[in-house]
Amino acid sequence: MSQPESSGLDEILLSLARIEKALKIMPDQDATITNYDSTIEGYQKFAKEELKLTDITIENQKSAILGYLSHSKGHINKNSVKTYVDSNESSTWKTNQLKALRRFIRDFLKLGNWIEEFKLEKSRAKVQKDLPSDPELIMFFNELSTQEKLVFILLHNTGLRLGEVLSLKVGNLNFKTNMIDASNIHQGQTKSSWISFFTAQTAQWLNQYINDNLLDIEDSIFSISARTVQYAFNNASFKLGLDITPHLLRRIFAQKCRQAGIDKDYINAFQGRMPQSVLAKHYTDYSPEALREEYDKVEPLLTLGK
Repeated sequence: MSQPESSGLDEILLSLARIEKALKIMPDQDATITNYDSTIEGYQKFAKEELKLTDITIENQKSAILGYLSHSKGHINKNSVKTYVDSNESSTWKTNQLKALRRFIRDFLKLGNWIEEFKLEKSRAKVQKDLPSDPELIMFFNELSTQEKLVFILLHNTGLRLGEVLSLKVGNLNFKTNMIDASNIHQGQTKSSWISFFTAQTAQWLNQYINDNLLDIEDSIFSISARTVQYAFNNASFKLGLDITPHLLRRIFAQKCRQAGIDKDYINAFQGRMPQSVLAKHYTDYSPEALREEYDKVEPLLTLGK
C-alpha cells in the first residue's frame, strides 16, 4: 500500500513543480554579492539581451543597483531593501529604485518574488509642480561633469536654449560686462537670440575653464552634444529623485526674472522670444546697456550657493 501512496505523492509534487515553472514561481532566497563589477556587468548583458531594455534605462538601473549594493554592503534581503528604500523621502526616487531592483533581484538573480512586496508609488495625473529649490539645483549641479556643469549654469543664468548654449564660442562672451552676444546664433521667424548675461559667479568658472583648456576667441566653448547633456541630466534626475531638464532651467530663469520685477518683454528678449525686426526697431529699449540694467535686478537670485 505504501508504494502507490509514494507514487501518488511524487506525481503531485511533480505537477506542482510544473505549475511553478509555468507560472515562473521561484522560492524566496537571500544572497550576498561580493564582486559588484562582475555582477553589474552580467546584469547589463542580461538587461540588453533578455529584457531588451534601452541603453539609457540600463544605465539608470545600473546606478540604482550600485547604490543599493553599496548601501547594503552586498547583502540582498527584504530588510536591506527596506532600509535602502527608506533612506530617501522622494516617492519618485523610491519608485525608480524599486523598478530597477525588481529586474535585478527577481529577474536576473532569480531570488524569488519577495521584492514585489515593496509596492511602487501609484502614478498620478501630472500637475503643475513647484520648481526645484536652490539647494536641489546645487545637488543636481554637483552630479555633473565640468562641461555639463557649465552648460547647466549658463542655461540657469541666461534663459537661452540648450542648442544656443552649446553653439557658443569664446568670442560670444564679454567678460567686462559678463554679457553673451547670441544675436548670430539663432534667427528665425519666431525665434531670435539676442543678448543675455551671466553672473559674476559663473564668470569665474567660465574664465577658469577657458584658461585651463587654452581656448582662443574662435573656439567653441563646448565639445559635448545635446544628447550627452540630456543623458547626464536624466542620470542625475534619476539618482536624486528630481526631474530637471534644460527646458526647466529656462522656466526657472523666467520665474526668477518675474520675482525680480522684470517686465515680460525684457524676459522675452533675454530668452529669444522676440522677432529680430522688433528688437531692431526698438534697439534703445533693448540695447545691451538697457538689458544689463534689467539683469542687475535678477543676478542676486541667480547666484547659487557654493
